[in-house]
Amino acid sequence: MPCGEYFTDYESRMGLVRWRTQKIALALGLPIPFIAPFLLGGGTVTLLTQAYIFAIAVLGLNVILGYAGEIVLAQGAFMAIGAYSASRLLAVGAGLLPALAVGGLLAALVAVGFGLPSFRVKGFYIAISTLALQFIAEEWFFVNSQLAFIHGGTTQSLPSNVGLVGPVGALGTTIDKYLLALVLLLVFAMLSLNLSRTGVGKTFRAIHENDLSASVLGVNVFKNKLLAFAIGGFMIGVAGGLFGFQIGFINAEYFTIGLTLEHYVMLLFGGLGRVWGALLGVGVVTLVQDYLNDGLNFLADLTGTNATALLPVFFGAIIIVVLAVEPKGVLAGLGKIKEYLRTWPFAY
Repeated sequence: MPCGEYFTDYESRMGLVRWRTQKIALALGLPIPFIAPFLLGGGTVTLLTQAYIFAIAVLGLNVILGYAGEIVLAQGAFMAIGAYSASRLLAVGAGLLPALAVGGLLAALVAVGFGLPSFRVKGFYIAISTLALQFIAEEWFFVNSQLAFIHGGTTQSLPSNVGLVGPVGALGTTIDKYLLALVLLLVFAMLSLNLSRTGVGKTFRAIHENDLSASVLGVNVFKNKLLAFAIGGFMIGVAGGLFGFQIGFINAEYFTIGLTLEHYVMLLFGGLGRVWGALLGVGVVTLVQDYLNDGLNFLADLTGTNATALLPVFFGAIIIVVLAVEPKGVLAGLGKIKEYLRTWPFAY
């Protein structure tokens, strides 16, 4: 506890922003991302918008995997459901917010359906059931022209200018998309932070640690696992719809197992089960990936080889190093460094 600060009630002690330094940092730092798009170039704004969208998806994955401990390998499929559902609704003029909400709800419904095997199996086996969903979506459903009456076609273009609700509140510029992604990220980040402090979040943690012990204590394990699938699936579906609107074009090739693994890299790098860790992982991996793509493209032009294939190798090596040094992620490692410096040079 910082010197000179103390709590007189539990509400203050459990607050999200507890210390004066945190309040000052929040007041000074919060306006920066809202001002940034007016000072940065269009390419950087687009990159940050994609990072915000992926952060929403990774926060959804964090609810399922980090909080409840359920391994999900269908991140790409959930985002595809959200993207194609939003595309269908935007085509009829429903508005962006209703389209995102419906896409999220459909993704949540499918997530719950493929989470039903968690009643009998867990761990590796529930991962296989969600991996089946990924292959069904990627290799059959969204590429099947006979099912175009459902998903609207494998390749679709989304309107560049839409209203938030119907024709009201038109959006279309790069800055509009940036601000919308930022606001939705802040909303879902606050929901995730508060979820971890509620009884539901503590129940998820108990199931993650030991579902048998949680069941003995009276927790309905199956119901809460499905609830985690629903919450996480909704967030991932919304991110998928927002991603489709941001790039203005969707194809089944954008939502492959590679996207799932990329989001796993982001979550594991930052720290499993930590909201700030998920945000840190998305930010670092997105920026590093952008710089590496530029360097590898230059190397490919110089040597005439496919140097971009080295990118997954690089991130795979990084994850191995992070898990070997600090299995709880970079954020936990930074926390240990902070505690060390706070007591240095006297360990007592």
